[in-house]
Amino acid sequence: MSKADIRIQKARAQAGQMRVMGAVLIPMLAAAIGLPLIGEVYLVSFEPAPWAVEVGAPSAVLIKLLSYAPAMAAAAAVVMLQPALVEYHEGRFVSDKASAAFQLAGIWALAAFFLKLLVAPLVISLLGGAPFTWRFDPLDIALMVFAASVMMIGGVLDAAVAALKAENDQIV
Repeated sequence: MSKADIRIQKARAQAGQMRVMGAVLIPMLAAAIGLPLIGEVYLVSFEPAPWAVEVGAPSAVLIKLLSYAPAMAAAAAVVMLQPALVEYHEGRFVSDKASAAFQLAGIWALAAFFLKLLVAPLVISLLGGAPFTWRFDPLDIALMVFAASVMMIGGVLDAAVAALKAENDQIV
């Protein structure tokens, strides 16, 4: 077996391990976000705090949903990477499906960034929740770098797919 074949087998095995890890961790991620959200929605609906009584039950529920929206979008970004891992595990390292998965994951991560930084705090303040404050922390920078990197990888893969297709079309 050549060095290239060994590297390919190793990459496929790592992608398979990441698929399994994702299959285990994604439900845990959903539970880590979903269960507290369900609890908080229940509390503002049936045992409201004074602030929830003041803004009303529908607004209080919407405020809780908006406060969890960035985490849900970030979790969606992680889920969107699964098709790329499937492609890699099956040995298709340069494919339209993997490129699209990376680009979609980047868009969801970017959405999480803007939801956390601007949209959720602004809408929550408009609904009568906490006053608008613009908080920017190191995690926001990491989320933005992740989003940009994943979108860039998707773009590079897309260009590689197009170049390979053009080369194959020229040969044929």
